[in-house]
Amino acid sequence: MENKYKLAIIGLGYVGLPLAVEFGKKYSTLGFDINQKRIDELKNGYDRTNESNKSEIEASKRLVFSNNID
Repeated sequence: MENKYKLAIIGLGYVGLPLAVEFGKKYSTLGFDINQKRIDELKNGYDRTNESNKSEIEASKRLVFSNNID
């Protein structure tokens, strides 16, 4: 059964990224940040804050990253 919940985490810093990663394991989750460089790094599995590692990010199969406000 498909989960009906969709979440958005605004700001992917020390608090937002770990939340997005955990929610993204179970729910469709959008991780939003205004910093394009940050989004590009996260899409490649790199977290400069060291709150999440590449394997944790990749395990969040339902997480997508974006800086597109639309």
